[in-house]
Amino acid sequence: MRNLILTLIGACIIVASCQTSSKEKKSVKQSKPEPKAELKKELASKNEAKLIKGSYYIVAGKGEDTSSSSISYSFYEDNGNLSIWQQAINNFIKKSLYRPEGSPVSKDPLTVKMIEKSMNDFKRYANRHKSEFEMTYSMTDDYVIDDQHKEFVTVTQVTSSYDGGAHGMYGTGYFQFDKRTGKELTLKDFVSDMKEFNRIAEKYFKKSQGIPTNVSVGSKDYSFDFWFENDQFACNDNFCFDGKSMHFMYMPYEITNYAEGTIEFSIPMNKIEHLLKLH
Repeated sequence: MRNLILTLIGACIIVASCQTSSKEKKSVKQSKPEPKAELKKELASKNEAKLIKGSYYIVAGKGEDTSSSSISYSFYEDNGNLSIWQQAINNFIKKSLYRPEGSPVSKDPLTVKMIEKSMNDFKRYANRHKSEFEMTYSMTDDYVIDDQHKEFVTVTQVTSSYDGGAHGMYGTGYFQFDKRTGKELTLKDFVSDMKEFNRIAEKYFKKSQGIPTNVSVGSKDYSFDFWFENDQFACNDNFCFDGKSMHFMYMPYEITNYAEGTIEFSIPMNKIEHLLKLH
């Protein structure tokens, strides 16, 4: 009888042990992360676009008559998952690169090798057109991408070049791209009332150039001479935001003579914020 009781107790212990082990296995199985969550994380990491930055320099000409050219680039690595606005920015930079006359814009993704090839193509062009009566041709381009704005991205291009003639050209271009469509935006896309905006902006333009408020921007009676259409001041599409103000730049020859260089002025944000659809 005693042996029978011991046998029954042992059997109960074995059954209980098996049930406990089964529960532990089930518990361990449930603690594993869901495959869907892992997949989402993996896809999210693939969609992150890496910003490629770097510089490349060349020297054209021979002997004492040489000139250096350079490019400081910034673009998105094309991993096959670029957003529409990232692709638009890459295409914009690609179209801006030097290419031999008559050559179409490449359909291939923008790469460092493509940028370096463009610079070396320019070097060959500069060497072929080297003249004892002119300086050796040169060019510099610096690209900066600011994608911190919620609805748009700003690409800044600082450029200078000499391609023959009495002098070179230079300036800074600000280009805005819509994050929803990739479209390049103009001032009208930012401003709700252009007439009122230009009225306010003219005050700050005149102040920056020392023009009395009661004098027309097209007046010939002072030392300045600006070439606005119908002598009516108007902002251009070359602008950027610096946090506290909206900054505008006119390139050489755009509204006055070359000797005056670039013309710049800023408008405080608190004076125009009520007119801005985007900022």
